[in-house]
Amino acid sequence: MEGKSIVSRQEPVLHLDTNARRNFIKFYNKLGEKPRSTVRFYDQTDCYTVHGSDDCEQVAKIVYKSTAYVHPLLPDDKQETLQYVAMSKANFELAVRDLLLVRNLRVEVYVRRTEWQLEYRGSPGNLLQFEDILFANKEVLVGNTIISLQVKLEGGTQRRVGVAAVEQNDCSFQLLEFVDDDFFTELEATVVLLGPKECLLPSADGEYTAVKTLLERNGVMITVPKRGSAAERNDLLQDLNRLLRFAKGQQEDANGRKELQMQLAAEALRVAIRYLDLINDAGNLGHYELKQLDLKRFVHLDSAAVAALNIMPKPGTHPTMPSYRWQSILGVLDHCRTPQGHRLMAQWVKQPLRSSEILNDRHNIVQCLLESPETLDTLSMDYLKRIPDILMLTKKLMRRKASLQDLFRIYQVILRTPKILQLLLSLEHSTVQSVLCAPFKSFLEDLTGLKQMVEQVVDFESIEKGEYLVKSTFDNRLMELQQTMTELYNKMERLQNKCCEELDLDGKMVKLENVAKLGYHLRTTIKDDSVLRKNKNYRIVDVIKGGVRFTSDKLESYADEFASCRTRYEEQQQSIVEEIIQVAVGYAAPLTSLNNELAQLDCLVSFAIAARCAPTPYVRPKMLAEGAGKLLLEDVRHPCLELQEHVSFIANSVAFEKDKCNMFIITGPNMGGKSTYIRSVGTAVLMAHVGAFVPCSMATISMVDSILGRVGASDNIIKGLSTFMVEMIETSGIIRTATEKSLVIIDELGRGTSTYEGCGIAWSIAEHLAKQTKCFTLFATHFHEITKLAETLPTVKNVHMAAVADEDNFTLLYQVRPGVMEKSFGIQVARLANFPEHVVQNAQEVYNEFEDEHAGKQSEADKALLDKIQVAIEQLSTAGNNTDINVEDLTQLVAKFAKDIKQLDSDYFKTVLTSSEV
Repeated sequence: MEGKSIVSRQEPVLHLDTNARRNFIKFYNKLGEKPRSTVRFYDQTDCYTVHGSDDCEQVAKIVYKSTAYVHPLLPDDKQETLQYVAMSKANFELAVRDLLLVRNLRVEVYVRRTEWQLEYRGSPGNLLQFEDILFANKEVLVGNTIISLQVKLEGGTQRRVGVAAVEQNDCSFQLLEFVDDDFFTELEATVVLLGPKECLLPSADGEYTAVKTLLERNGVMITVPKRGSAAERNDLLQDLNRLLRFAKGQQEDANGRKELQMQLAAEALRVAIRYLDLINDAGNLGHYELKQLDLKRFVHLDSAAVAALNIMPKPGTHPTMPSYRWQSILGVLDHCRTPQGHRLMAQWVKQPLRSSEILNDRHNIVQCLLESPETLDTLSMDYLKRIPDILMLTKKLMRRKASLQDLFRIYQVILRTPKILQLLLSLEHSTVQSVLCAPFKSFLEDLTGLKQMVEQVVDFESIEKGEYLVKSTFDNRLMELQQTMTELYNKMERLQNKCCEELDLDGKMVKLENVAKLGYHLRTTIKDDSVLRKNKNYRIVDVIKGGVRFTSDKLESYADEFASCRTRYEEQQQSIVEEIIQVAVGYAAPLTSLNNELAQLDCLVSFAIAARCAPTPYVRPKMLAEGAGKLLLEDVRHPCLELQEHVSFIANSVAFEKDKCNMFIITGPNMGGKSTYIRSVGTAVLMAHVGAFVPCSMATISMVDSILGRVGASDNIIKGLSTFMVEMIETSGIIRTATEKSLVIIDELGRGTSTYEGCGIAWSIAEHLAKQTKCFTLFATHFHEITKLAETLPTVKNVHMAAVADEDNFTLLYQVRPGVMEKSFGIQVARLANFPEHVVQNAQEVYNEFEDEHAGKQSEADKALLDKIQVAIEQLSTAGNNTDINVEDLTQLVAKFAKDIKQLDSDYFKTVLTSSEV
């Protein structure tokens, strides 16, 4: 083997003889090209490898943070070179986790049996074969949703869309069918709502080209599965009869379910079930739930609004990272203590509700918790912190992969939940009792049998020693082995006492311990190391921070015999454990319900903590019915910005009321806070609709049906879209979707084209939203001409971000004030950004030249118009003295005079004419 980098101690080396190298290269070439979205690993027994320049560079950067670990794999004749990166099993798992969960790529693993073959395959929406790698000893903080789509043309521009969503963690199928426009507006809202990692399409071409573009814009991986046979396409009912969970006494037949009347959605579900191969995993059978997804339950969000409001953190950001808290709205609100809480919180922020009843319940509970700070702290720090991921433990039960330790962890949750229940009952709050306590009571009653079974079967004394065993009373052979282990343990304890006497050590200083790799041994403090070394009866096994581990020949003999007995005990109890797990599987439904209830409690506790620990505490919003036409936010702040260090946030207000004011046109300097202000409003409305308190001093919010945004400008290079095209796509979605119950935030629209065209488009959109849609709108712009809308539309108000400027100083005040700011102060902002002074001076000179030239042209035009007006005045005077002139000729002269006056850029004349028209 030849390499081109310095090999680190951790980096494994690929050992292949000449023949093996040739055969592998031959096999690799035979595979042919693969999609760039797929990374292939090869299990070389003592290490894993990837090959080809793309895979090598990507994996080397993930594992080694450098491409220096890419090596050439050469056969002896060296006619053909194949790059490779070798990695240990631990680094292979690290790479797979990153590729599937962060980068949203596919992974294939090839294993050599008699020949090389594809053994494992995974994708962002299908993690089943990699669950042990991804989630062993790891918290599952994200959902795992895959959707399947079917589209059918109905009329010229309408499409019927069938959607099936499969959530493998929660074992749920959700079906939805709707008629959409040719821009797939509703489909985008569905994608935002569900947040899938992957989407199954019948095709990526033809009718599905626009769908593919939409999915790519939202970062969803696209898969086109192979078409099944005619027989496979007719067996959906058969599959559902095996997968669905039916109630006791209910006929196990999915035929007649109303959800399956949506034919396109049902076909999409069939494709998803086959792609995920759910039927061939026994752990799935009898555990899935089928329901219809109702989009009208949720506030409509488009992808532009999700990006504009920074709802979700960047991919790969973990709650333990320092930046997580202020990077996104999810980070601000997510103080959850459990993995299931983290997952539900991510779902809630993407699915703001339109149900006043549910929102009122959430706000009531958050307020109650804030008024009981001791209870809030106890729930968060003492109880929820100790709750494991019940959903993942339940899945292990369902797949018959659970151990006695897993069962004991579930038992601990069942023991701790009544304490949580008692604490909640002590609040004596009606909403807390109905929403939280009543379900807890019900699920605990359903789990009574499981609790009793664990208490009858599990040996709790052995757990105290770190071992998970079945009680020996279940089997005679187990009793014999248990008796032997007890005798051996007693002998080891006597050796421990003898050691203390021989070494003249305090009995409390010498511990008898059991560690998996070492077995039973003794441990004492590091300061007694010298005493140990002088005694030849004992030898040191290991030195750790906690002390010195040591043993003796007799102790080692007892420990080996004990380990052998325990192994035989575990083998003997295996059949009993399998029976216990089989019974425990029957409690999967109440366990899942208990998991969901604890997740909900965790989220509501998290809302209360977020409201309390903000620099300025959040307040409860007063929620009005949809269409009430009020949006009043006093001293609204941006929750992410105020959490950043060295930021002293300046709060502002907004006051919208139906038929009085529904639009703010916001002008002001660059960097003056326009974008932050409008995002703050959108964020507060979103937070109120998920059930959280809001960063204001007072908030009255009419519930909205959608939050739509167009903030920021950036090219989408990957998709081949310019800044202007992205703007137009996002804005066209707003125009199609917004109603008078919507909230729209728009920032700097029209910058990607010529000034006049951009201004015309921005004006037209603002006017449409103000006159036709009449929704709540915050419209930030540098086109000062648009502010003139306020002169003709009484519901439009001009506000500006204040700044103070003179010849030498320029200060941004970040305060919203009434009226228009005529300048954008771009040159002053450049000076604040420490531009080189000569560049700023040159910019000022060029600006002055343009301004003088414009003024000169305007002056010449005005002079010509004044000459015309002079002539018109003389004609009117002459005509007035002429008693023979008819009315029509006089009317024409007056009309011409008015037209010329209007072309003259004179505020005086404009005011006179407007007054006369009125």
